[in-house]
Amino acid sequence: MLVVNAVTVQRAIVAYAVVAMAVVGLSVALACILPLQARMETAAENAFAYSIDLQAEAVGESVARLRDLARQVTSRSAIRDALISYNRGQVPLEQLRAFSADKLVDSLKLSSEMIGISRLGPDGRELVTVGKPIPRPLWSPESGEPPALGVPSLINGAWVVVVSAPILNKDVGREGTDVLLFDAEVLRAHVADVHNLGQTGEVVLGVLGPGGAEVFFPRRSSGPAVDGEVVQAFAAATDGDATLRLKDAAGDDDTVVVKRLAGVDWIVMARQSVGELHRSIDQLVMMVGAGVVVLIAIGIGGFLLLLRPLTGRALVGTVELRQEMDERQRAQEALARALENTIAAVASTIEMRDPYTAGHQRRVAEIAVAIGRELGLDAERLKGLHVAGTIHDIGKIAIPTELLTRPGRIGPVEMDIIRCHSRDACDIIKDVEFPWPVADMIRHHHERMDGSGYPDGLKGDEIILEARILAVADVVEAIASDRPYRAALGLDAALNEITVYRGSLFDANVVDACRKLAADGRLPSTGVDDPPPFESWGIAENGEGGEDGRQPPSNAVGTLL
Repeated sequence: MLVVNAVTVQRAIVAYAVVAMAVVGLSVALACILPLQARMETAAENAFAYSIDLQAEAVGESVARLRDLARQVTSRSAIRDALISYNRGQVPLEQLRAFSADKLVDSLKLSSEMIGISRLGPDGRELVTVGKPIPRPLWSPESGEPPALGVPSLINGAWVVVVSAPILNKDVGREGTDVLLFDAEVLRAHVADVHNLGQTGEVVLGVLGPGGAEVFFPRRSSGPAVDGEVVQAFAAATDGDATLRLKDAAGDDDTVVVKRLAGVDWIVMARQSVGELHRSIDQLVMMVGAGVVVLIAIGIGGFLLLLRPLTGRALVGTVELRQEMDERQRAQEALARALENTIAAVASTIEMRDPYTAGHQRRVAEIAVAIGRELGLDAERLKGLHVAGTIHDIGKIAIPTELLTRPGRIGPVEMDIIRCHSRDACDIIKDVEFPWPVADMIRHHHERMDGSGYPDGLKGDEIILEARILAVADVVEAIASDRPYRAALGLDAALNEITVYRGSLFDANVVDACRKLAADGRLPSTGVDDPPPFESWGIAENGEGGEDGRQPPSNAVGTLL
C-alpha cells in the first residue's frame, strides 16, 4: 500500500511539474512573439505608407509642373502686350492673331506634354488657337469659365487634361485667359506604377466633388471605378497621410493609405490586401512559434530527466548519478542547439525573400566570431556576437521583395527605405531578453567611426565593439559575394576596401584582425572561389565607386545592404 501511494505521489508531482512548465513556457513565448508580430506588421504598414507618400509627391509635382508651364505662357510679355493693345482697340484681331500665333507655337516647345493652347479675350471668346484645339467634352466657350485644373480624360485614345491661367496686366487686372491642353500620360503612369504593391495593390487618383467621388483612370481591379472602399477613403482624405483598415467588395480586409494633394482637390489613394502585406511576417511568426514549441518539449524532457530521480525512494548509486549528470548535460546541450537552430531558421526565413543573399547572415556571423576571437573576446561575448550576426538583417522583412532583388542602381528614396532595416531590426528584437546587447549590435552595424553611418550617426567609441566587428564582417562578406546587381568581387577586393578606410570608417584594430586572419588562411569562407578580374569591377584602381552599394567600392561600404 505504501509503495502504491509513493508511486501515485511521484506521478502527480511529475504531471503537475510538466503542466506548469508547459504553461509558463507558452506564456513567455506568447508574451514575446505577439508583440514581436505586432511591431513587424506596423513596420510593414509604415513602409507601405511611405512608398505611397512618394508616389503622391510625384503626382503633386507633375500637377505643379503643368500649372507652372501655364503661368509661363501667360507671362510672356510680347504677346501679353499685344493682347492688351487689342483689348484697347489699338490693333485689329487679324494682326493680333498673326503676331500671337508664332509666339504661342514657340511656347509649345516649353514641354513635350503641352500639345495645344487657346488664348481667350476678357469676354471668354477664343482669339488665337495653336496646336490641338481644346476638346469640347473638356471645355468650350459656351460652358463658361475654363477650369484652373481639369479632369484627366480619354479623348480619341489619348489621356489629356486642361489647365488654364489668367493673363494679367501690370495692375493685376485680367486681360484674358490661356487654356492649355496637356498630355496626361505621365499622370496615368504614376497611377499604373504598382510594381511594389504585389498582386492585390493598386493606386487610385480622383476627386471628391459635389456629385461624390470620381476616379480619373481605370483601376487595376475589375470592379467598378468607384466602390464603397473608394467612397470611405476619399471622405477621410486630409492634407496628411491617413492610414485606414477597410473592407473590399469581397469582404476582405485592406490596408488603405489616402492623401489630398497640396494646392488642389485631387486625392491619391493606395490599397493592398492585409493578408498579402503581412504574409511574409505570418510565415516568420509560424516558424518562430514552431521553434518555441520544440524548445518547450525539449525543456520538459530535460526537466523530467532531472525530476524523476528526485521523487524516487531509492538512493542513487555512483554510476547512476553519473548517468543522470550526463543525461542532464546532453539535455542542456540539446536546448542550446535548439536555440541556435531556431535563430538559424529565423535567419533562413528572412533570406528566402532575397535568394541572392542566401547564407549572407550566417557567413557574416562566422567572420565576426573569428575576428572577435582574434581580438580576445571571451566565449560568452562571442556567443552574443554570433547571434547578432545571424539575424542582423531581420529588419529587411519590412522592405518590399522587389526592391531587395532589383538588379541595377537604386535611387536615393529607395536607399532611404533600405537604410531603415537596421532600426527596424532593433525595434523588432529590443524587448527580447537576450543575455547580450544584441539589439545594440544590430542597430549600429552600419555606423562608421567618423560618424557618417546610420541610423544614429555614432562615431568612435560611441559604437560598441561588437557592432564595429559586425560592420567589417558585413562589408567583407557583401563585397566578396554575389549580389543581384553584380557578380562577386572576391576577398582581395573586400580586404582592399576595409584597408582604404581603416581608421576613418572602420575600427583600425578590427581591420587589422581581419587582415591577419585572411593572411593566415583562418578567415571563414565567403562562398567565392573565383572573383572576376580587377578590370571588370567597374571601378578604378583607387577604389572609386558608387554610393548605393549597387556598384562596388569604395563608398559602397557605407551603405551596403
